[in-house]
Amino acid sequence: MHNHHEEFQFATGSILNFVWRGILIGIASGVVVSLFRLFIELIFEQVKSFYHQAQSNPLLLLPIVAISLICVVFIGILIKSDSDIKGSGIPHVEGELKGLLHPNWWSVLWKKFVGGILAISMGLMLGREGPSIQLGAMTAKGLAHFLEASRVEKRVLIAGGAAAGLSSAFNAPIAGLLFVVEEVYHHFSSLVWVTALVASLVANFISLNIFGLTPVLAMPGNLPSLELKQYWIFLLLGIFLGVLGYIYEIVILNVGNFYDKLGKMLRLPSYFYGLIAVVLTLPIAYFFPQLLGGGNSIITSLSDSHLTLEIALLFFIIRFVWSMISYGSGLPGGIFLPILTLGALAGLSFALFFENMRLLDARILPLFIVLGMAGYFGAISKAPLTAMILVTEMVGDLRQLMAIGVVTLVSYLTMDICKGEPIYEAMLAKMTLPSNREVIEPTLIELTVSDKIAGKYVKELTLPKNVLITTQVHHKQAEVVTGNTRLTAGNTIFLVVNEPEIDTVRKLLM
Repeated sequence: MHNHHEEFQFATGSILNFVWRGILIGIASGVVVSLFRLFIELIFEQVKSFYHQAQSNPLLLLPIVAISLICVVFIGILIKSDSDIKGSGIPHVEGELKGLLHPNWWSVLWKKFVGGILAISMGLMLGREGPSIQLGAMTAKGLAHFLEASRVEKRVLIAGGAAAGLSSAFNAPIAGLLFVVEEVYHHFSSLVWVTALVASLVANFISLNIFGLTPVLAMPGNLPSLELKQYWIFLLLGIFLGVLGYIYEIVILNVGNFYDKLGKMLRLPSYFYGLIAVVLTLPIAYFFPQLLGGGNSIITSLSDSHLTLEIALLFFIIRFVWSMISYGSGLPGGIFLPILTLGALAGLSFALFFENMRLLDARILPLFIVLGMAGYFGAISKAPLTAMILVTEMVGDLRQLMAIGVVTLVSYLTMDICKGEPIYEAMLAKMTLPSNREVIEPTLIELTVSDKIAGKYVKELTLPKNVLITTQVHHKQAEVVTGNTRLTAGNTIFLVVNEPEIDTVRKLLM
């Protein structure tokens, strides 16, 4: 009970408590993720240059491939020692905030850092953003360890670290905050949003000092606009992106089956599946080296690349298939930026089709690249607000927010009609959770009284066993809860729950 009293004191403490913790997280996570991003960019440029040179001198492929295979074996050894560094890392962060996973922060931090740099920079179609979010979260967890933080404080710090990680990776601090609230934490908590916003801003400041003020996906010139009478095209684009997003989700959730079957045939353990990905990526690396990597340079070059519809579709198909091959291998790398790249190619292909039909002018093509990114990511992540703000921050142009909002909303609704799930939640659901969890301990969580339970007495609620509502807070006035306490909409309530039941309780009451 003493621990819960300390947790409650933290949760209802001064806003300055959250601010200074957010500053610490922002500095630590900003440095770690900025270095991660810097090493990837420096090494990847060299790798891509080698592949370009190999087109005129194929013998250069031998040392590149040999080094890549050695790196993949080393990464496989790291994965074998700690499976929590596999893939994106975002489902792992979600799992920890739900009390389902308890990774070793130091093990994940250094192994994901090293393994992620090697896997992403060798040219596979993996993104740095998911790993950046996990690195930010684990940095914050380490900070919580040194601060001897309570469990509720540790979750807040981890959420703040995740936001700082995304902010550093994309130079998008507001999107970092929104992503944590909308996709990772699933609850608009005053504890979280203040800490996450401060951490995001500080981490972004560090990142800007290293990479400069230019937006990550800055488009040349100003984005053109479409006349209001042509907005019906945005509705069709949204539907198109929503359907494509649903197909993406089905494939990526099942690509592991392809690797399992191939691994059995080759008698290859799962932690060495990266060897298959490197071999399968070799033809693309030789013939289309410009398509390698997460996709930053692809997106920024599309607006003045003068691609035909056929080439744009070919590039989309190649990026789609090899993104699946890269991610399905389990190597440390994400799908965040690859999704945005696919969205940009899908939006461009859509616009080129309408241009061929003489319904759009060629000057409008850059707008559809941006709309494609927002709509495609919004559908797959089912985090439309994050998608809208993320793309706006990355492109650096606020004037097309209306068009972005229309396309993202329609793509999100299309995905929902198709029964698509938020991709990271679906990935978490497919993960094999460890049977050797830490001893389950009760912890304190805070929730906002929703319309679902507002006006009810506590004794009328059907709560899981071992769940106790302790306090209701209104304008910092705390009221001890009994069975006869009436819950008021908008108030904050504090509950004692077992960690693995956090998500169940949230879904029950929110």
